[in-house]
Amino acid sequence: MINFYDTSSLLLKVDSLFEENVPFAISSITLDELENIKTSSNKDQEVKYAARKLLHILDENIEKVNIVIYTEKMLAPILERDLSVTNDSKILACALDLKAQDEVCFYTNDLALKTIARIFFDNVASVNEDLEDDYTGFIDITLDNDEMGEFYSNFTENRFNLLYNQYLIVREESGEIVDRLCWAGDHYRHLDYQTFNSKWFGDVKPMKGDIYQACAADSLANNKITMLKGPAGSGKTYLALGFLLNRLDKGKLDKIIVFCNTVATKNSAKLGFYPGTRDEKLLDSQIGNLLSSKFGGKIEVERMIQEEKLVLLPMSDIRGYDTTGMRAGIYISEAQNLDISLMKLALQRIGEDSICIIDGDCKTQVDSIEFAGANNGMRRASRVFRGSDVYGEVTLKNIHRSKIAQIAENM
Repeated sequence: MINFYDTSSLLLKVDSLFEENVPFAISSITLDELENIKTSSNKDQEVKYAARKLLHILDENIEKVNIVIYTEKMLAPILERDLSVTNDSKILACALDLKAQDEVCFYTNDLALKTIARIFFDNVASVNEDLEDDYTGFIDITLDNDEMGEFYSNFTENRFNLLYNQYLIVREESGEIVDRLCWAGDHYRHLDYQTFNSKWFGDVKPMKGDIYQACAADSLANNKITMLKGPAGSGKTYLALGFLLNRLDKGKLDKIIVFCNTVATKNSAKLGFYPGTRDEKLLDSQIGNLLSSKFGGKIEVERMIQEEKLVLLPMSDIRGYDTTGMRAGIYISEAQNLDISLMKLALQRIGEDSICIIDGDCKTQVDSIEFAGANNGMRRASRVFRGSDVYGEVTLKNIHRSKIAQIAENM
């Protein structure tokens, strides 16, 4: 089967177009549209950026691209259905021409075109449909008395097909949680209640009754890499910084390194337009404001930087950076705004003696089309690492910030 992408779906495949070992094709009309988009005064800057980047990638890999050249004679099946001749119908005609030679899955993120495409193709999809992912890092089950007895009689059987380091929340029929477990590859282990104490934050621990935070804290304490997902106010930063500061305070880490993607709408943007030194620029950026709010002000953050306990490293400077030989805690915050190439680059910096925490919300807080859909580095990292013995992932579901924040999540 060949995947055929229209322009709308192709724009969401930047950075991942050649990663899948599946042949694909596009229309020459799509190339024309991309050329027009990149210089259009009517298009959003983010879309224009994506078009320019996509054309560059296609040019560098032209020998791998199956481009169907549009000709008017291809329109016959379109005209037979009394459909209007537009760029969309011309792209559809190119896909139909290819269908005469091979089975085709037609990809479009245009609802109207998808409706028409279903007239001609058995397989019609959207890029985002491929990427919808309900993996949370845990499974929540309810067992009756007989099932409970059967389950605990064989504690080494992975009857729920859990991945390595995936959590199991066990409830009795009343809905009450009776156990919290983690699959360790050949058996279940019980979760230990975690409290992370440091001189900076005091006691940081899961909120009372929040089972998801309890799983997250367990993953932080037991895995080299932990990904925390969830909406604003769910406790991602609270737990991540609490854990890292605890390890720093106890002498298990030498420093905390924050990888900073400073401008959400630019891919690894330079910091030249901020005043001051690199650290001053970063302290005035989004990640600097976040750290200052958690530490009670900029002065404490500056003190930690001066003492070399905290390093703020912009994504634009991480190539060549290596934590080999360091006992470092790497913190990648707001990771939903990284594309695949940047996430890969960041994770490749992590040495054997370091740990890494990734947090973000790739469902509702992606700030640019550059990081959307197939391009999202956080989503890709989750898919690649889940099931590894060094990796844990938990989606936090409860919002603790305020009642207003809880209501706003529904907007």
